[in-house]
Amino acid sequence: MFELVLSESSQPRKPERRRAFTLVELLVVIAIIGVLIALLLPAVQQAREAARRMSCSNNLKNIGLALHTYHDTHNNFPIGHHYQGHWDGDPSSSEGGTGFGWATGLLPYIEQGNQFDRFDSAYPAAENTITRNRKVCQTPLDLFSCPSDTKPAQYKEGAIPNAATSSYQGAGSAYDGYPNNKVGSSPNRNRFNGVFDRTNRGYIVGLKDILDGTSNTIFVAETKWEMDNNRRNRSRIYAGNDIVEYAKGATNAILVNGQWAMNWTQKQGNPQPHRTAGSFHPGGAMFAFSDGSVHFVSETIEHTASTWTNANNAYDGTNGGAGYGVYQRLFSIADGLIIPEI
Repeated sequence: MFELVLSESSQPRKPERRRAFTLVELLVVIAIIGVLIALLLPAVQQAREAARRMSCSNNLKNIGLALHTYHDTHNNFPIGHHYQGHWDGDPSSSEGGTGFGWATGLLPYIEQGNQFDRFDSAYPAAENTITRNRKVCQTPLDLFSCPSDTKPAQYKEGAIPNAATSSYQGAGSAYDGYPNNKVGSSPNRNRFNGVFDRTNRGYIVGLKDILDGTSNTIFVAETKWEMDNNRRNRSRIYAGNDIVEYAKGATNAILVNGQWAMNWTQKQGNPQPHRTAGSFHPGGAMFAFSDGSVHFVSETIEHTASTWTNANNAYDGTNGGAGYGVYQRLFSIADGLIIPEI
């Protein structure tokens, strides 16, 4: 008889028992993944904000270059706001001008010549029967939109429904307010002292007038949405126009002042949030300077609320400018004061 001998390899194997995760181990893994995600998200958000800030800087750089190209052609910068000088040909009319702002004149220099050809500067910005002016003022432009800004593309602006919004405004004076004198008069230039202002300041600024140096003078300031209690702002690309037939007020739609601290909202006590620079970039805002450069300025920059208005001692000069902060100095074109490193 033969004896059947089974080798060890031929012996049937018992099924192996696989060890599963315990509940504690599973919870530990989930916790580790949560920590990694928590560490990763801020880095992703910072990278995205850095990209948005770079895009905003490029916008301002191109706007600054367009302003210089305009200057090369006309030997001065555009009018800040065509506020007076009625479109019917009466330069002394108290009814006001067309309402167009500084950015409208830049259209041929930012590859928007077709838009420039669509409107008639002899008529008010809100006019919609004879011309296509209102249609132009309703056209958004990517160049005037910061990716970090929460603004809508369009918003009603006085007489212009669905007006194209902007993240940038021209630099008006270091003080609040705009001159209301008629065309040909000469308002106090120590108070209305920025690169841009209403037509009736008495003169249009060119490079020759920026006596403090182009690298020390703000050209264009960044602004942001959600500045007032209604969570909005008034920044517009083309015009400030409250009445269809002519301009009336609304200069703060296209020009910003230096009197109010950066990023100071109405909820925080700012009485003029529509005249305030600001941004959603953490810690400050972007500014184009008159030499064509772009800088991020910290919101902690020295600011004195620009309460110094003594015409006999402009810019508090006898005290070395103690009553006239660094932020205000950057808005004025000829205060003669030193600007420290910012």
